[in-house]
Amino acid sequence: MSFREHGIEPAAGFTGDGFIVRPLVPSDNALDHDAVMSSREFLFHWEQDPPYPPADFSVDDNLEDLVQMDGHHRSGKRYIFTVMNADETRVLGCIYFAPNNDPMYRTAEVTSHDGTDMASIDATVAFWVRVSTWEVGFERTLLGAVLDWLRDDWSLENPVIVTNEHLDHQIATIESLGLTRRFDYDRDKDMYTSHAYA
Repeated sequence: MSFREHGIEPAAGFTGDGFIVRPLVPSDNALDHDAVMSSREFLFHWEQDPPYPPADFSVDDNLEDLVQMDGHHRSGKRYIFTVMNADETRVLGCIYFAPNNDPMYRTAEVTSHDGTDMASIDATVAFWVRVSTWEVGFERTLLGAVLDWLRDDWSLENPVIVTNEHLDHQIATIESLGLTRRFDYDRDKDMYTSHAYA
């Protein structure tokens, strides 16, 4: 079932300290493509869908992805937000919400660490930021703001933040904010085991 079938509508975006979070739309294509290609090596492992994005990933290829994601957001299937700098001239990252029964999870093997399993949560939240922003701590700044946003503006009751075992930097960021690893999930198509934190 989609978020909409569960009665979960997306929260409005928000303005943070020097950045804006709002729904990703096809007109963001050129800026989004630049962000994707700037962090291509990281996204190869984050996406777990090699070789994405390929070296020849074009602006037109990216537009196809954005049109699909915009359709998902509008239909309530998944919710996707872009992260922009304050004047919206540079994409800094992206945030993705998926329901716990999204097709990509249906064949996942779940291993719980504390009794939490996939069926007990209502959304997975994944995010990435430009690798060039890591040095100034933007990944942590964004995640802290997202956690407040989830608490204050969403109707979700039990969301989890997801990443995978290969992404040491993102794991350290998540754990630095006091989140605990609740369960892992494996899918046959993935390169790495994914971790879910709350």
